[in-house]
Amino acid sequence: MKLISMAVLALAFVAADVRGAPRSDVPLPRPRPPELHTPKSAPPEDGKGEAAEKPAGDEACLDRLKAAGFSFEPATQHAAANPACVIDTPVKLAAVPVPSQPGASIRLPEEPMLACRFAERFGHFLGELAAPLIAGRLAVEVKAVRTGPGYECRNRNRAANGHLSAHALGLAVDVAAFELANGKALPIKPDGDARGEAAVAAVRTAACGWFTTILGPGADPAHTDHMHLDILTHGSSDRYRICQ
Repeated sequence: MKLISMAVLALAFVAADVRGAPRSDVPLPRPRPPELHTPKSAPPEDGKGEAAEKPAGDEACLDRLKAAGFSFEPATQHAAANPACVIDTPVKLAAVPVPSQPGASIRLPEEPMLACRFAERFGHFLGELAAPLIAGRLAVEVKAVRTGPGYECRNRNRAANGHLSAHALGLAVDVAAFELANGKALPIKPDGDARGEAAVAAVRTAACGWFTTILGPGADPAHTDHMHLDILTHGSSDRYRICQ
């Protein structure tokens, strides 16, 4: 009985030692690094924040245009009555290369004023897809594209009220016709030439993989003679397309 009492007493001391202050002969864990105690700022939501904010001049985009062989000039945005009409890094696009035809290029006679990031997308679309596609279907090269001015400070479809047009941000262009090496024009507006219309239809369908909005003849009365292309985001995702 005495032995049992002593064992119980020993266990009580051990339990007290565990609940109490740490014993000096038991190694303690190393303290956590101080940086782990410092709360980190939450990541920016929806791409907003310092990392996502671009300066007025996107030099990286301009460098990419140069590296790709685009012919362009940095531009100054026109004065506009509506302060919401703002172009991020405006450029005047004069010509783009056709990678599949070394030395060949496509001129843009109107030199549309566009936001640099849209000029980059549009130029690659012309040189890498539209020109080779038309050349493959019609056996003639594209030499130029008629586009209009690009930037225009206005509402959609030139309405007096409503949403601002993508043209007002330099994020849209209207293609009216492709000028071919044989001196003929390939208009966006149907003209009765079945082969030409099929080529335009193929370009228009392919554009749905490059842009978020594609409108042309048959879409509405405002687009009977040209193909509108822009990269505005519809809703919360850039995967949604308006292809009409």
